[in-house]
Amino acid sequence: MLRRWITVGQPADRLYKLWCDPATLPQIMHHFAEVSVINDTDAEWRLPGPLKKSYRWRSRIVDRQPGVVIAWESLEGADVPNEGMLQFRPAPGEWGTELTLTLRFNPPGGALGQKVTAFLDLFPQEQLSKALHRFKSLAETGEIPLLDGQPAGRHKNRQDEEA
Repeated sequence: MLRRWITVGQPADRLYKLWCDPATLPQIMHHFAEVSVINDTDAEWRLPGPLKKSYRWRSRIVDRQPGVVIAWESLEGADVPNEGMLQFRPAPGEWGTELTLTLRFNPPGGALGQKVTAFLDLFPQEQLSKALHRFKSLAETGEIPLLDGQPAGRHKNRQDEEA
């Protein structure tokens, strides 16, 4: 089981609405999975794995209490059965909302299960932290900072001297 938490300087009801916005999950999970929102409760996930293998599943929201909790689980036929939950709690000192994101993967048995388990053991909790930090940025500033396409930081004259 993977669990991470973060404090966001926004009220729980606003964060809940943002998380449920169909555009949000693809944005905040972009760094490790492709997510396609199908409807209000279902999403299609693709997680790239080793050797150009990818793992796919559909998830469905199974519990929804505005400003309190969102829980989901994978549907039958998932390459990697899993479940997750996002909990919203008032942060101490009126600093906003404390979010706790929990994920549990239940790989299948056999040789495939062993491969999936080995892959998921490499799936660092930092991926969850990064998703939460991306969500915090989106909630507090309206955007997620990206480094894609940024220059390497080399000065043009130095590049000419090194060549």
